[in-house]
Amino acid sequence: MPTHVLIVCTGNICRSPMAEVVLRHQLQGRAVSIESAGLVAMSGNPIDPLAEAVLSAHGLSGRLHVARQINPAIIAAADLVLAMEKRHLSALHALSPSMRGRAFLLGKWQGDAEIMDPYGRERPAFERAYESMQAALSGWNTHF
Repeated sequence: MPTHVLIVCTGNICRSPMAEVVLRHQLQGRAVSIESAGLVAMSGNPIDPLAEAVLSAHGLSGRLHVARQINPAIIAAADLVLAMEKRHLSALHALSPSMRGRAFLLGKWQGDAEIMDPYGRERPAFERAYESMQAALSGWNTHF
């Protein structure tokens, strides 16, 4: 059973922080540490306002989130790495080849579905991303 989960997207301001908050909520009371990072994150940025608005509409919040850039040490500390897109997995494998076998798409249990990037779009795109993440994360719950 993984005890340290890392969720990865591109900029660490939309998808991965949303998924981090949702998974933390779903796993309340379980001894699992959940973090997120971005492949090209601008470290220090807050969560995207539309991502926060969607979380808030569902009774959650990521307002304390601070974006961070992924690095080999962050990857090495994780028991399980969940990525939003296949290209993220490829980049992660290039950064840390030893992570094979512990890195998967968030949508693994939905036929390796990718979670589309809502960045720069209107709120409905963030809502769709949230719904996709919610379903994908529910598939992972039995593995914790």
